[in-house]
Amino acid sequence: MTFRLYPNKQIEKSLRYHRKLHKDLYNCAIYNRFTQYQKFNHSVSYFEQQNSLPAFKEIWTEYKLINSQALQATLKRVDFAFERWFKGLGKRPRYKSIRHYSGWTYPAKSGYSVESNGENGYITLAKIGSIQMRGKAKYWVTPTTCTIVYRNGKWYASITIDVLDQVLKPDVLPINAVGFGMLRSTIKYKVEQIGGVFVEVPTKKVKPSQTCPKCGHQHKKTLDIRVHNCESCGYVQDRDIAAAEVMLYYAQGNLPGFGTNLVRVGVASRSEASRREDADVTSSTSRTRSSAGSMKQLGQMKRQKLNSTGVNVETHPSTFA
Repeated sequence: MTFRLYPNKQIEKSLRYHRKLHKDLYNCAIYNRFTQYQKFNHSVSYFEQQNSLPAFKEIWTEYKLINSQALQATLKRVDFAFERWFKGLGKRPRYKSIRHYSGWTYPAKSGYSVESNGENGYITLAKIGSIQMRGKAKYWVTPTTCTIVYRNGKWYASITIDVLDQVLKPDVLPINAVGFGMLRSTIKYKVEQIGGVFVEVPTKKVKPSQTCPKCGHQHKKTLDIRVHNCESCGYVQDRDIAAAEVMLYYAQGNLPGFGTNLVRVGVASRSEASRREDADVTSSTSRTRSSAGSMKQLGQMKRQKLNSTGVNVETHPSTFA
């Protein structure tokens, strides 16, 4: 659920500053990945960049003010952007200007706290302060994640709660009061938030419990039959496992007679994406910095630039130093 935030002038200035720092980190992580691949043919992983954060903050000391898990979440955004590109599900990751960088995420329960019963209240962000928020949630339990978003000149807090935890507590809320439509929407939102692909199986057409995952033959079974025994191909499996296989193969595009081909297309295009990466990076050699190195070295170069000019000017995102 999303709440509108009403910060005062001082807190809004701090919100804008944090947004800029996360944007710079995002661009720096992209630059680091492309440069390392271009100069040393080395593919930088999320964990490598995550482990470099302590040294990174020693150079860019302003990042010591930001929650560590929030910084890790920003690096995770970069990782998902590259994963989508490699799978053919997204475009080549690009540097973002402050105009196109919406905000940041607190992926756990640290770095923020919420004082609310689900309707209006206050949210306190570490190193920023307490902010009044307005909005109403249909259901409310302890928040699990929080994303701060700047959109159309206004600030918002997108807060997620553990819907399953809400559903599984009959003393708090009966399961029939939640509805699987809400559960589906929440799962879809979380999958797309991390850059995944949400595939909904049309059960009326596919009929997972009635379909053979090996040959696609459909045969009606009563509920008391707990073993799938295909009369067409002879495949034998536990009924629940066979139904799960049907849904998995449908999503992968491997179910005979059905499928979306999303995963198959993505895997087939990964090698092509890698070739495009090599070509794109090679063609951009003249536009990139002649020197390359780790995120810590990038920080040192930024400091040298600031010391030489004496002015803290935001670097253009295409060169990011």
